[in-house]
Amino acid sequence: MKKIRWNLAITVLLLAVTTIISFCFFHFGNKYTANITVLYTLALILIALKTSGYIYGIIASIFCVFAVITFFIPLFPINFTLDGYPVTFAGMLTIALITGAVTTSLKQQQQAISEREKQLAEADKEKLRANLLRAVSHDLRTPLTSIIGSADSYLENREELSETECTELVSNIRRIQNGF
Repeated sequence: MKKIRWNLAITVLLLAVTTIISFCFFHFGNKYTANITVLYTLALILIALKTSGYIYGIIASIFCVFAVITFFIPLFPINFTLDGYPVTFAGMLTIALITGAVTTSLKQQQQAISEREKQLAEADKEKLRANLLRAVSHDLRTPLTSIIGSADSYLENREELSETECTELVSNIRRIQNGF
């Protein structure tokens, strides 16, 4: 719902600003409707870039044609059969649809790239964690193997070992443990 409001606000704001600028150009500058049409076309492109979905561009293109015919070509009643106006309407609608399609595609590609980058970052974190675990495991295994080997030799062969050999095995265990 929030996104719909945002899209609608952007559409209305851009159309309002374009209409105000068009009135300024038309009343204080030249009276060429082609310049006004270019301004509204720019507004259509910006609406397609800033909103999501085609509906806002389609609604804006319909508004743009009616605005040009109503505000800048004062003919009443509105007559779409005049030369050029069906082309203007079709052109603005086509611009809105093409720009909407292109920007939607670009937004989807950008989202896919962002998702892929997140997955790669997560994979890198996992790889780093696995390497750290492997290194710590290796660093712990080496001294533990020596300690276990010395302890096993002492326990299994205690009666056959001399006092000096027993002391040496226990000292070896102690030395490895202190270096640990």
